[in-house]
Amino acid sequence: MRAFIVGFALVLSACASTPPIGPGDPGPGGAPPPIPMDGPIAYRCANGAQLMVDVETNSARVAIVGGPSMVLPRAGEGYYSNGRYGFRGGGASGEWTVGGSAPVACRGS
Repeated sequence: MRAFIVGFALVLSACASTPPIGPGDPGPGGAPPPIPMDGPIAYRCANGAQLMVDVETNSARVAIVGGPSMVLPRAGEGYYSNGRYGFRGGGASGEWTVGGSAPVACRGS
């Protein structure tokens, strides 16, 4: 009987514990979760563009929300471009360029 009570108490204590924090869950104190340093990152740019960017060693996969998706080859240190579109950065900040226009600042989330 004693073993049953101890086992039951352990089961109840497991149910009462806090679940682990996963991707997208708020951090300690309700703070936003940290921005990942790899894998797809959502960016919101100053011109209103929204991007999903997955930077790899030799390319960056970019999906424009409501627009085309593309793979940009590496064109320099931290810069990816196919001649028309360009992305520089990663993590919390980046720059998005279309055509010959000036780069637009983007924030990762």
